[in-house]
Amino acid sequence: MTKSNLIALGFVCCLCSFPVMADTPAPAAKEHSAPVAVDKFRLGSKAYQAGQYARARELWQPLAENGNIHAQYAIGRMHEKGNGVERNFETAISWYRKAAEHGHADSEYRIAVGYAYGLGVKRDEAEGLAWLRRAANHGQKRAQKVLAQAYEEGRLGLKADPELAKYWYDKAGSGS
Repeated sequence: MTKSNLIALGFVCCLCSFPVMADTPAPAAKEHSAPVAVDKFRLGSKAYQAGQYARARELWQPLAENGNIHAQYAIGRMHEKGNGVERNFETAISWYRKAAEHGHADSEYRIAVGYAYGLGVKRDEAEGLAWLRRAANHGQKRAQKVLAQAYEEGRLGLKADPELAKYWYDKAGSGS
C-alpha cells in the first residue's frame, strides 16, 4: 500500500464515525476491492449525516448484500429507526443477525434489545440474555453495563450476584 493510500485510509477511518454508527469501526481494507468498499461506506456515512438517507442506502445496500458487516449494521439501523425506509424491526433484526454472525458486537446488542422488547422477534428473555452476553463478551460497553445491572438487581432471569455485577461494571468502564 502506498503512503498516499495509507493516509487516505486513515482519513476515511476518521470520517466514518458518526452518531448512529459511533461505536462501529470503519471497515478494514483486506483485499483490493476493500478500498472501494471503504470509500463507499464513507460516502454513505457522509450522506446519512446529511440526512440523505436514500443516497446512504444506495451506497450501503450493495456492500451489505456482499457481506460487509458495517454496512449490514448500518442498513439494520436505518430500518430500526425508519430513516429513509419504512420502519421495520423484523428487517432490522435480519440485517443485524447477518453482521452478528460474524461477531459484530453492536449488532449482537441490537438483537438482544429486540428479544428483550419483542421488536422484530418474539419477546424471549433467555434469548435476549444470550445475545447480551455475546455482545458483552465482544466488548460492547452498553451490553456490559446492562449485564452488570442485571446481575446487580437479579433481572433477566439471573440471580443477584454482586461479584459478577462488579466484574461487568469494571469491564464497561475499563475500555477492554
